Order: sequence, then structure tokens, then C-alpha cells
Amino acid sequence: MGCEILHQPGDFGALEPAWSRLCAVVGDDGEDAPRGLVGLGAGLFLSHDWLTSWWRAYHGVDQLWVMAVREGERLVGGLPLSLSPPRSGQLKVSELRMIGDLGGTQQSLLCSDADLDLVCRALAGRLRDTRGWDVLDLPVRGRLAERLEAAFIEAGLKARRTEVAGRAALELPMVTDWEEFARPRRATRTLPGAQFVVERDARVGLEELLRVCKKEWAAREEAGPAADVQTVAFLSDVAPRLCAAGQARFGLLRSDGGRVVAADFVVRQKDGYVQLLRGVDPEVGALAELGLWTTHAAVVDVGRRFAFATSAHPESEIDDDEPQRLRATIRKGQRLRAWSGTTRSRLHRGVSSLSGVVKSMDQVLLDQLRGKAPDVVARAVAKVASYTTLHLYRGELFTRDVVSTPDLLLSLLSQDTFLAMSDAAREELLARLELSAPYCAQKWERRDLVVLAEIVDGTGRRRAAGIVWCARAPVYVPDIAREVKPLAGECYIHDVFVHPDQRGRQITPAMLDFLARELRGRDIYRAWALIERSNTPSTRAFEKAAYAAVADVVYARVGLSSRLMVRPPDPEARAFLGV
Repeated sequence: MGCEILHQPGDFGALEPAWSRLCAVVGDDGEDAPRGLVGLGAGLFLSHDWLTSWWRAYHGVDQLWVMAVREGERLVGGLPLSLSPPRSGQLKVSELRMIGDLGGTQQSLLCSDADLDLVCRALAGRLRDTRGWDVLDLPVRGRLAERLEAAFIEAGLKARRTEVAGRAALELPMVTDWEEFARPRRATRTLPGAQFVVERDARVGLEELLRVCKKEWAAREEAGPAADVQTVAFLSDVAPRLCAAGQARFGLLRSDGGRVVAADFVVRQKDGYVQLLRGVDPEVGALAELGLWTTHAAVVDVGRRFAFATSAHPESEIDDDEPQRLRATIRKGQRLRAWSGTTRSRLHRGVSSLSGVVKSMDQVLLDQLRGKAPDVVARAVAKVASYTTLHLYRGELFTRDVVSTPDLLLSLLSQDTFLAMSDAAREELLARLELSAPYCAQKWERRDLVVLAEIVDGTGRRRAAGIVWCARAPVYVPDIAREVKPLAGECYIHDVFVHPDQRGRQITPAMLDFLARELRGRDIYRAWALIERSNTPSTRAFEKAAYAAVADVVYARVGLSSRLMVRPPDPEARAFLGV
């Protein structure tokens, strides 16, 4: 079997017929699944249409890494991945994750059980021999989890499985048993006379759902999924097609006055339903009512189970105050991590192991505190789950006489120059600057300007010492989960990197000054940069290049909700960030 990695969306698009044929014959890996088939996502979440729509909305600065395993001309396995660049995250690792991963317990590999062992070995062998990644993180379950982990270890990679909580799921009764099932829940109804309708017009349904979501999350003083550009783009793209095909529906709960007070978006997954997004008017509080009606709609459609939308506070996912979930259970799933063996991956594995030990030690104390003050703990855990502070710098691009060492050469690096290098020279440059070829190609396709710094040794040999990337178009920044948008005459400087053995030689200020001269020749007179608060060397380098700190950018994320704060609220900074 041969395994190839597809980096271009067009190549993945050309794979659609073979991918869809494989999806048609691959089934569920649940306990009630027919023996011989694996792949929970083979129905919807691993379909070519779902993955393509997801990539169009969420691709950002990530690289496409779809792994296709073939036996001759026949596609026998597919693993849809994307690679986050190495300068994302606290440990600076290149991380491979599944495209369209919604969390919970869905599978990640498209493959039949008959080919599973060979496909897992082919994937593990290709990843072992491929550079440019540090950590792989996948949702797995059942036989796939065991065999994929074994294949990674056999290939010489470090791998570990961890148990995670999935969505709260409700086993549904038959239509004839619905009245008895619903009787205890109807005592909690808060909206007598309310009507639940399945909205056939997907665009109307999405508009109402987003409106209610915005209102709900505004009451929490958080942005929520309705304020996320990528989430809205994804739903706008995929929802009309799924609704037209009968694979999804929008449910609207209207009060007796006709106003929509709750809504959800539900997709069909095999013999069950998954509630991807829900919204409830905080002034009405009809969560129990929505749960009753939306599960009834699933029962009428002969669904066997219903998985609820993930909660912002997982501890309250099953709560006596939410009667529609009294019989719901949170299914356990697993995630598989593998490490490539690079220095960064070994550091990441060590930190992950240590955090697991600390977490287990703290769990006893946390459980005791949760018993005394559950609301306080839930809010505290949620708020510290994701909290990032960046400095926003602004520079007026006048040129200065920066003193640099005589052995330092600065030049623009174009894609043509890069491709004209020998294979050995390209590999050395990528390795010294911690880059990958697909990442570079994506940035050049966006017409980024690149400054390369090289050091000339005593023999006249050049070695890459540093690099600066500069964009004049909108750029998705994963640290704040949104695009920054330079105006006319502006640019955004990102991914500044200097090789460790060349740091302390004023290379970054020299590159920034060289870049300023080039930009002024292109009628660009202002530059922006976002720098992590803990990155002291970068902040000093930009300040030496006459950049001024304009504001602190604080990004907080809890579940599906997020909030971006700019302090102080500089008008130009807010315009650049789209706030």
C-alpha cells in the first residue's frame, strides 16, 4: 500500500469520487455496529462535502495534510488532517489535527476493517518518514484506537491514548412510547401555547438561530459562536445543502406571540441526531422546552439517539435543572496523540505527561472545592481554560541607518528563488528557519513579502540566519481566532524568526529596517505586529526598530464562546482587528 499527503485543496477535490465511494461502504464503530466496518464519521462528519466546507471556512494559516492510502488505484483509507504552523501555541509545535473535528467521540480515519491494519501501518510509516510536524492529535474509538496506537509504536513513534468526555446523549424511545417518555418533562414546560416548527428555508432558520445565539451570549457578556466569522461562514455554506438533502434541519420554538425564543441546528448522523448549535432567549429561558420539542422531532424521524450541543460549562451538561437530559449520559471517547521525535515534540510529550500527573494530584482538592462552591469552580475552570494576551505594535515605516555586521546579507526571498535552490539547500533553509514547504507556498500564494537574513562564514558559505514574513492582505491569526485586516497603505508583519545560534546580533532590527525600505517603495507606510506578552526578545527587537506598543489584545475563549478585548481601545487598532 502507498500513502501520499495532499496539500492542495484541488488535489483533495479531485479525490471526491473515490472518497465518496469509500464513505458509502464504511460504517459505524459503535457497539451495535456490524462487525467488519469502522468509522463513525463515514456518514456525515467524514464526508467529502463536510470536510471541504469546513476547510473553506476554517483554513486560516493552517496547511492541508489529507493522507490518502491506496492499494494500486483503489483508495482504501483517508485521514483528513491540517497542520498548524510551529509558532502557534505556547510550546511552539507543529500540530496535526483532524479537519472538522467537533470534539466528543467521532472517528477520524476512513477505512474498512478488512484494510485497517495495513492502512494504519501505511499511515504510521509515512508520518515517521515525513518532516515538518511535531504532534498528532486525533479522536479515536474502539478497534481503531488500539490498532492505530500499535502501528505508531511499531513504527518507532511515541503514542498515548487518553479518555475524554463526549457529548451528552439521550437514548430515544419509539414513537408509540413518546407520551410516557415525555410526561415527567412536560411538568416543567414554561411556555404554554408555544409551537415548534421545522424551518424548511435554511437561510431563514440560520438567521433566527444566530439572532437568538447572539442575544443569549450577550447576556453572558461573551461573543459566542454567532460572532465567530468562520463558524457563520461554515454554517452558511453547509447548512442549505444538508437541509435540501434531508440530512439536517433548523428547529424554531415560537412563543404564542409568534416570536422565536429558542432555536437549534440538528444534523442526522447514521441512525441518530446531533445538535450542533442551539440558542435560547435569556429573557424566556426555554431550554427545557426546546429540548423536549427537538427530541420529539428526532423520535418522529425514527432516530435512535440524540446528542446535545456541547455546553460552555461541561459540569452542568447533565443537570436536574435541565429536565430534557435526566436520562442523558455522557459517552466516553478517546484521543490519540503521537509525537514525531523532534526536540520540540519530546518537550511537548514531557510537558503533557507532567501536566497529567499534576492534574490527577489536584483532582482531589478540586473535587472537595467543587462540593463547597460548584458554581465558582465551574466559572473559574472555564475562564482559565483559554486566555491569551498579546501586545499590538504599530510602526511608521521611515528608514534609519541600522548598523549591522558585515557578514550579514539581507534580501527578498521569492518563491521562484526558493524553487530554484537545490534540494539540499532548500532542506537546510527549511530546517534552520523551522519552516515547511507547504507553509511557504501558502504565504507566497497570498503574495506575502519575505525578507531573508543570511550569515556568510569565513569560507564564503551562506547560512540562513533569520526570516520575516509580511502580509498586505487579510490574515487569519489563530492566537485570536480571527482575521486582521490591514488598510490601504498598511501591512501586517508576522512570523519573525532568528536561528538560536544567531540571536543577540541585532538581526531582527536589521531585517525590519530592510523591510521598511522595500515597503516604502510599494507605497506601504505603516506596519502592525502582534507579539506574545512573554516574548521579551521580540518586543525589544521591535522597539529598537521604532515600533510603539499601541494596546494589549486579550483573547478569552470558553467552549464555543470567545471575546476579544483591546486595552486601551485605540480606534485604529480596533479597525485593524475588526472589533
